[in-house]
Amino acid sequence: MFGSKKWSFHCLDISLAKEWMSTCDEYLQYVRRPFSSIPADQLWKCEQSNWSEAYKEWSVLQFWLGVIVAVIVAATRYVDHKHFITTAINVGVRILVAFVLAHLAWFSVSKKKGCFCCLVACCECPPVLLLWGFVDMLWGVLGVVDALRDLDTSCKLCFLLPVFQGLYSVALVYMGLACWKMFVREGHQVLPDKMVARGPENERLTASS
Repeated sequence: MFGSKKWSFHCLDISLAKEWMSTCDEYLQYVRRPFSSIPADQLWKCEQSNWSEAYKEWSVLQFWLGVIVAVIVAATRYVDHKHFITTAINVGVRILVAFVLAHLAWFSVSKKKGCFCCLVACCECPPVLLLWGFVDMLWGVLGVVDALRDLDTSCKLCFLLPVFQGLYSVALVYMGLACWKMFVREGHQVLPDKMVARGPENERLTASS
């Protein structure tokens, strides 16, 4: 039950990092088959039967939009500077970062139902969904503002970039909405019944009830 889930604080927990890494293949399958669980025309609706699945599909869409943005940015820079190797490295790094961020968001929200990692520590509890939702929505709104600021109709690529940046931001806003819906629908517990702290090998350090 979501509402009775224990709160956990992981510090130097290698097992959690291994768990995240072990889901790469699983997430790659979702990336290869977008809209497999929710059709594209249903994904835009503000009511879903399964918000965890909706978040997964939006994270996949966010990744592919990130890929498109990376390719457009690389193309515009190549036209300006004609540096193929630098451009190729840049687009590769952007795509890798887009995948890592999308995978981490899916793992933290859909897989763990509320987990926020910060360097060597990770807090795992339902209210973290609110934090993810706030970050997603804030990043999405800032992205829309940035896309409008960079709007340029002087060339086709320059015009396409803010369009896809805007769509990327819309995906983030919907991901934020999904976080909020998951928190509300599945039991919005703000104070824990129990809290557990775990160390590098997932051993329990302290517990309180």
